[in-house]
Amino acid sequence: MTLPKETSMKTRTGTWAVLGALSLGLAAMAAVGCGDANGLSTKTAGGKELVQAAAYAPKSIEPDSNDADYPLGKPSALAGRSVYTANCAVCHGTYLTAAEKVSWDKQKDLPQAAWNEDTKRLVDEHRYPNDAAWLSSHNMPENKLWSAVNGPDFASRDWRFQRTPGQLFRLIAYGQVRSKLGDPSSPLLQHPGPVLDSAGNPALGADGKPVYAMGNGWLSSIREDRGNQMVAPGDTAPVWNTVYYVWSRSIAGVSPGRFADVWNMYGQNCNVCHGTIAKGDGFLANTLNPMPFNFQNRKALAEQTDEFLFWRISEGGQFTRIPQTVRDTMTPQALNLYVHQWSAMPAWKGVLSDNDRWMAVDGVRSVTYEHE
Repeated sequence: MTLPKETSMKTRTGTWAVLGALSLGLAAMAAVGCGDANGLSTKTAGGKELVQAAAYAPKSIEPDSNDADYPLGKPSALAGRSVYTANCAVCHGTYLTAAEKVSWDKQKDLPQAAWNEDTKRLVDEHRYPNDAAWLSSHNMPENKLWSAVNGPDFASRDWRFQRTPGQLFRLIAYGQVRSKLGDPSSPLLQHPGPVLDSAGNPALGADGKPVYAMGNGWLSSIREDRGNQMVAPGDTAPVWNTVYYVWSRSIAGVSPGRFADVWNMYGQNCNVCHGTIAKGDGFLANTLNPMPFNFQNRKALAEQTDEFLFWRISEGGQFTRIPQTVRDTMTPQALNLYVHQWSAMPAWKGVLSDNDRWMAVDGVRSVTYEHE
C-alpha cells in the first residue's frame, strides 16, 4: 500500500528519529540516567539502577486506593455530555463539537419537520446557539444555558495546560483541592456545589431553587441516567465522565476529524515503541529498558499535566533535570510515581512542529477515555 506523500514523510521521519535515538540509547545501557529519590533528576547508573527506572512507569491500569477514586472502567466523554448539561451548563455554558457546528449550519434554516436526529438532540439538550433571527423564525425560547456565566472557556486548551484530570476530579467531587496536591502551602482552589439537607437531598432556598456554597462537592449530588437506572449518589463514574467531557472540548471543537488527526499523529510517530493501542508494547518495546510508557494507564495519565507531557515529548528521554516551571505544575505524588526518568525516546523538538507535538499530547490522552 502506498501512503500519501505527507503521511509517508511523517512516518519515515518519525521512525528514523526513533531508530537514531535507539542506537544512542542502547549504547548507553550500562551508564544511563535514572531518577533520584525525588524523581527529579538523572544520574549515571549501572544495570541495577537502570531496572529501578522502570518503576516510574506503573504496570497496572487498575486504580489504587486514594482520594481520586480512579475509575475501574474507561471514562466516557460521550456519557459526560448529558451529566454536564444537567449539572454544569447553567454556570459554564454549553458547547458544540466542530461536527455539530457543521451539521447545525446545514440544518438550522430548515423547517422543524425536516430536522435530522442530531439537530433535534441539540434542541432537546438545550445546546442550540442564541441566534436572535433563528429563535424568532422557529419560535424558540432563548437558550439560557448557551453562554458561560462563570469559569474557564472549555473550548480553549489554555485552562487545562497546567492542570490534571485528577485535580479536576477532586475539585468537582469534593469542592476543593490544593493547586499542588500534597503541598499544604499551595493555594486552595474551590468550586461551588449543592448544599444538602439532613436527608441528603439538595436544599432549596426561599425561591425554590437549589442552594450552592463554595467548597461543597458534587459527589453526593451529581446523578447520571443510564437507561432506566438512576445512579446513586456517591458513584464516581458521572464525575469522571464530566471531567473528560470538559477536558476534550478543546479537541472536539477544532475540526470534525480532530480526534482521528491526533490519533494519526500518534500512529505515525509513536506506535513503533508505544504500540498500536498505546500499551507500551510496540515492536521495539522489548529491546528497551525501561519499557516504553503504557498510555492506557489511566491513573498515571490522570496525574500528569499537558505541560509536562509536551515538555517530555519535546525533550525526549535523555534529560538531566525537569525544569522548575514544569515541576511546579506536577504534584509531588506524580513526580515520584509517574515521571519516567531515562528512556530511549528521542527529542521530538526539531522533528515535529509545536502544533504536531500538541497533537501528540492529545493523541496519547485520547486513549484513556471514550470520545467522539
